[in-house]
Amino acid sequence: MIKRMSALIWLRFKLFTVNKAILFEIISPFIFTYFYKYLYSLQNISTQNSELLGFLIPFSLSIGIGIPIIAILSEEREKNSFSALMLSGVRYFEYLVSLIIVSLFFSLFIITIIPLILNSKVSILNFNYFFSSIFMAISVCLISLIAGLLAKTQVMSQVISLPVVFITSFLPMLATINNTCKVIVNYSFMSLFYKYIQRPNFILSNDLKSLAIVLLWIVLLITINYLIVQIYRKEFLKL
Repeated sequence: MIKRMSALIWLRFKLFTVNKAILFEIISPFIFTYFYKYLYSLQNISTQNSELLGFLIPFSLSIGIGIPIIAILSEEREKNSFSALMLSGVRYFEYLVSLIIVSLFFSLFIITIIPLILNSKVSILNFNYFFSSIFMAISVCLISLIAGLLAKTQVMSQVISLPVVFITSFLPMLATINNTCKVIVNYSFMSLFYKYIQRPNFILSNDLKSLAIVLLWIVLLITINYLIVQIYRKEFLKL
């Protein structure tokens, strides 16, 4: 099992780095960050404010991690690579976990490098920032897995990825100007990250309600992924 998982992780890593389209999607968040930094400099606006970081981190995770996951899963389903892996003895759990591990690896780059590019006041070594961002990254990965499993073709994956990007990227920004959006964010998988961005002195252990909400979201998303996988497993066994 360990050897098979290691091989899958290596295969995923190569796919992320060799495929030019996916590699561009991973790099694009950093390009956008430099672009925003340039625009802010033209207007003599500091990029150190947490509001810009609060937009760019969710946006970057949805673009650099979410879209590649959806694209990979839909492509493998369309080209029957998914079925070939199952026939070779790969388990569904190993298939999905290997993709999550590699995605989280690239998520760490987004979480750590973007604040450095912006010269943000947020320290990448800050426990509260790191874990609130990681929990959000895990949720984005799980949501993208659901979207990718539901997308039967690459065209469908492009359609599905749009609401994923929109909700993850713009909902925290809309929450600053709309009370309804604020309530939605406070009860979403982005709750911890949003609280941290709004209050840089935020301490994760002091807001157990938000922590519980995020953990419940992760459990819910894992459950949905499991149910979808079970449906595909039954269909696959009938073939």
